[in-house]
Amino acid sequence: MDSSFARIRATFGAALAAVVLVSNTGCIHSILATGVYLWQGGDVIPAESKDLNNQRVVVVCRPPSSHEYRHAGAARDIGKNMSALLREEVPGIDVVSPSEVDNWVDEQDWENFKDLGRAVKATRIVYVELDNFDLYKGATLYQGDADVTMTVYDMTDGGKEIWQRDIGQVLFPRNSGIPAADKPVQKFQRQFVDVVSRQLASYFYKHNPNATFALDAVANQ
Repeated sequence: MDSSFARIRATFGAALAAVVLVSNTGCIHSILATGVYLWQGGDVIPAESKDLNNQRVVVVCRPPSSHEYRHAGAARDIGKNMSALLREEVPGIDVVSPSEVDNWVDEQDWENFKDLGRAVKATRIVYVELDNFDLYKGATLYQGDADVTMTVYDMTDGGKEIWQRDIGQVLFPRNSGIPAADKPVQKFQRQFVDVVSRQLASYFYKHNPNATFALDAVANQ
């Protein structure tokens, strides 16, 4: 009875969210995403990696080496967003404060990131490398474009690599750019940072695999 009620509640919530999205954006992607979600019964997929469960974790996001200072702010925000999501979703996790990471980044070399893990007594490091990060498609259109690699290190075993994924290209919106005149670049960067953060963090907790279908609708808000 409890599981049936939970499923009905989840289905109703998803349907209500779709109505709100469509009324605000008029975008067919929201309808399609919710249709698939309801067809699957609101099911979620398990975490691909449970290496962060019940661990003290520090998240470090490195900007592209060719534009280290230009995108330093975006990299820090991805680290902060991921930290918040992991703290909320991963069982038993203890996440190191992003402010401690910021202090280290300001004073140390990127090659010494494992020293940060030792300094904050982390048992796991989530190390995110942005091989590319761009906000524009041409001169007048926004389209976020990032190439990402993510690695988890076990600091209880000498910093050994225990999980790694070449995430590859993350595009937002997926199918086309949006006019840069429609919103300030700072707002679009926040949206893209949120998309990247959620996609990366979701490898470590159960989630709806169809949530990304509606991202183009979000881009136009």
